[in-house]
Amino acid sequence: MRGTRGHGRTAAAAVLAFVALSAGCTTGSGGREVSFRGANAPGLTITIRNQRTQDARFWIWVDGRRDRLGTVQSTQSRTFRVRLDRVAEVSLEFDLTLGERCVTRTASLEPGARLNVAIPVNLGLMDVRCGR
Repeated sequence: MRGTRGHGRTAAAAVLAFVALSAGCTTGSGGREVSFRGANAPGLTITIRNQRTQDARFWIWVDGRRDRLGTVQSTQSRTFRVRLDRVAEVSLEFDLTLGERCVTRTASLEPGARLNVAIPVNLGLMDVRCGR
């Protein structure tokens, strides 16, 4: 996966392998989601493409804090925006319906970063730690 920001420059060598963050967040057992909207507000944009036949639930970790992103349905894509107003350590976490839970490596990202993440059919092609 690659992290990019405006003007197509690499924002981070992010080895993130996660799915979606929505424009809104809700509180749940897996962490809280934080609403984020606004054209001029800094943030992180994540587009997730789920190539698998199972739905995938996603969370984002920012400086050790876990927030729920949402679900990306099987063979679908979804774009999420997360508040990020300073450089932060970011990783993604996801689990597959009736399957494994996976976590990506951490990457330092800055406001305005854009991440494009693909969840391949073969998780062995991703640089993630998975387990039950």
